Amino acid sequence: MTVENAEERRRLLQERRQFALEYSKERKRPYDKVKRVCDIIGSFVLLIFFVIVLPIFALCIKLDSRGPVFFVQERVGKDMRLFRMYKFRTMVYDAEQRAAEVKRSKDCKNEFIQHENDPRVTRVGAVLRRFSLDELPQLFNIIKGEMSLVGPRPFIIEETLMCRPEHLRRHTVRPGMSGYAQVNGRNDLTLEERMEKDLYYVDHMGFWMDVGIMIKTFFAIFSKKGAY
Repeated sequence: MTVENAEERRRLLQERRQFALEYSKERKRPYDKVKRVCDIIGSFVLLIFFVIVLPIFALCIKLDSRGPVFFVQERVGKDMRLFRMYKFRTMVYDAEQRAAEVKRSKDCKNEFIQHENDPRVTRVGAVLRRFSLDELPQLFNIIKGEMSLVGPRPFIIEETLMCRPEHLRRHTVRPGMSGYAQVNGRNDLTLEERMEKDLYYVDHMGFWMDVGIMIKTFFAIFSKKGAY
């Protein structure tokens, strides 16, 4: 499903938001508040840990290719509210214009998911993606309350409009930097497989599950499976 008109996309998104809000009313859990506290503490700890290297990453991006340091994109968050997600830029400046080239690629399982041998990825971008370092600016999204350390991957509007109504409960929790799908296949998963794993997380989320996902995240970053 492709919706070209921006206003039409937002209207359709608003219609689907009603489904998500109904699901959200049904899943009030005490853990939500504990999770938010863990997100804030964890984000500040990670920022302190990476504070020295963040400017170095930014400088490398600027020296490697022209364009901004950060890639900012509108994503769909909890209760299907839109927010601007931050990442380090890993592609060439005209990546959007070259999207058709990627869609024709035999390596492209899904046009919304990063895939292997993408010609638009820069040299520095490939390294950042390899170790998921391009995601670090999302720590600011977490501090702002738009994301979580663990949760479903934040969808763009087009992906959300492809969801069946029963899939929309993935939007009853904050999207995450890492998540159950990300540590169980990463970019090797199809969109449908990602949704299935996201829904499993929403239905079973808890403190120890999040701890397990964070531990698996560390090992997934240093494995080659699905990392591109």
